Amino acid sequence: MTLIIDAHGQNLHFEKPPERVVSLIPSITESLFELGLGDRIAGISKYCIYPEDRARDKPTVGGQKNPDFEKISKLNPDLIILNEEENKPEHIALFKKNYRTFVTFPRIFVEAGELLDQLGLIFHIPDRTKVFSEQIRLDHSRLTALSPTRLRALYLIWRNPWMSVNRDTFIHDILSLVGLDNVFANQTPRYFEVTREMILNAQPDVIILPDEPYRFLKKHIADFDGLDIPAVKNCNIFLTDGTYYCWYGTRTARAIEYIDQNIIHRIVTC
Repeated sequence: MTLIIDAHGQNLHFEKPPERVVSLIPSITESLFELGLGDRIAGISKYCIYPEDRARDKPTVGGQKNPDFEKISKLNPDLIILNEEENKPEHIALFKKNYRTFVTFPRIFVEAGELLDQLGLIFHIPDRTKVFSEQIRLDHSRLTALSPTRLRALYLIWRNPWMSVNRDTFIHDILSLVGLDNVFANQTPRYFEVTREMILNAQPDVIILPDEPYRFLKKHIADFDGLDIPAVKNCNIFLTDGTYYCWYGTRTARAIEYIDQNIIHRIVTC
């Protein structure tokens, strides 16, 4: 029997696939549906919104940071899927004490493929998950073999105050793969505030404004007016679907194609 080791070092094996799963992670919930496991989902977090036509029919059990323990108990789950970063440590500890849990925490692009392989073992569907994990590995191999022109990129996750990410993040890794060097890779902690002066000094060629966790809109592009940086001079400020940069799972298998079309092919360089 294949042993699975989760992000908390738990040794897990599943003689039979779980039948009543509570997923508190939006990207995992979407993946379970896409893998044909929708009938196994007993409950989801209120932020699990994809696929829209199916997720809306599932019971919600609060958010990642404030799960409704009473609702979860009534659902009688045989597996709860969590994430080291998205769920509070005390909540994870409580879930581990009372339920069978699978804790995730992929930090780089290829680990999304490894996570899918683990889901394949948990639910006894390795052939289904392999379709996606192989695409992720193929994209990774193809991109690491290239020598693209490197551009300096600023990726913001919040506004008022501006916030960005360092090198120890899934976002950083996927940017690096597509030829974008994170201008704040060496900042600490992993998520940090960014000032206008910091952006000026960093001189990014590209600024990326995602729609999550903060929903950047077209009007927010004007926030950078007057900054003497290449991204402003060349109009390389892009709104984008943030899920392709930070959701790990089946969506990761489509991420490179999306970023290539949405960002890379639209960049103007001088």
